[in-house]
Amino acid sequence: MTSLSHAITDAKLLLTCGPGGVGKTTTAAALGVAAARAGRKTVVVTVDPARRLAEALGLGKQAATDEPHRVEGITNCLDDGQLWALMLDAEQTFDRLVRDQSPTQKQADAVLNNPVYQAISGSLSGAQEYMAIERLHQLHTSGEWDLIIVDTPPSRHAIDLLEAPDRLVGFLGHPVYRALTVGQRAFARVTDAAASMFLWAVKRLAGPQIVEDTVNFFRSLANIEGGLRKRAQEVSALLRDDNTCFVVVSSPRAEAVGEAKHLLDALQAKNFPFGGLVVNLIHPLPEALTPEDAALLANLDDGPLAEQVAWHNELTALATAERAELVSLEALAGDAPIIELPLLDHDIHDVPGLIDLSARLV
Repeated sequence: MTSLSHAITDAKLLLTCGPGGVGKTTTAAALGVAAARAGRKTVVVTVDPARRLAEALGLGKQAATDEPHRVEGITNCLDDGQLWALMLDAEQTFDRLVRDQSPTQKQADAVLNNPVYQAISGSLSGAQEYMAIERLHQLHTSGEWDLIIVDTPPSRHAIDLLEAPDRLVGFLGHPVYRALTVGQRAFARVTDAAASMFLWAVKRLAGPQIVEDTVNFFRSLANIEGGLRKRAQEVSALLRDDNTCFVVVSSPRAEAVGEAKHLLDALQAKNFPFGGLVVNLIHPLPEALTPEDAALLANLDDGPLAEQVAWHNELTALATAERAELVSLEALAGDAPIIELPLLDHDIHDVPGLIDLSARLV
């Protein structure tokens, strides 16, 4: 199969994964264009698109982040097909999650106004990944979209993103978290028995206020623990649902192929549904010389024609080597569609370019 048409017509959630610098964000946007033109109301969630692509998607500086914006210029859409895009703001998503899951406004404020929360909500390791998944869940449960496309971070972080719901559930059951969220007397017994020296050292280095703020933060978080746990379990199931589709994007470079192979192995090991492979930036394979032409040109020593022959031979060797790199990657793809896209002489950074790319993909 050499088309991703099934993904954009049948899936409800599509995630693009792959190394950095291989056109993953552009591919996600082009798949969104294809879905809109097929008559589906589609939203593309991205983390950090290139400036010109962001502007093409309506995500320039004038547009507020974390809310969908209509992408104009998507012509020939069937029925009510539309394309919308949003750029993730982890901090705003975290705030929205706290408000949604807190039983009362007072309990939400206790988390939102805590100095520790304010310090980590936009920068905590793993927060960006989990909030991308949380935003996905918010969009999915709204019922507003036929298809949600998530452009994941580069592959070294994509697995973190996919594992984020499971890690959160594990964190909520961790003994340290449980100790920090129990009542004052029980907490005192735990810390007296197991961590008094540690807390003493922290207080000496960072001050007692840091310790107090941290403990208060985790106790406030306990008020929304049930909602967080339920949400994480729902998202974990959603990522493995039959209506979800993962598309891996790579290039023929050896390092990109290596990362993509690691990602394909991880998707299979963790039971995420794989929907196709896109290989961008492939050099064209020149037409082979006939034996007569090769013999005629073999003895050229210099001049323009000799330079052309040398260029032809170098390009043939490069294109052949790229295809050899892809053999193992294509074997891992199995029966899934594999789309090979040529190296272009220009970047795709506007809607007409996305429309052209979408046609190549589907």
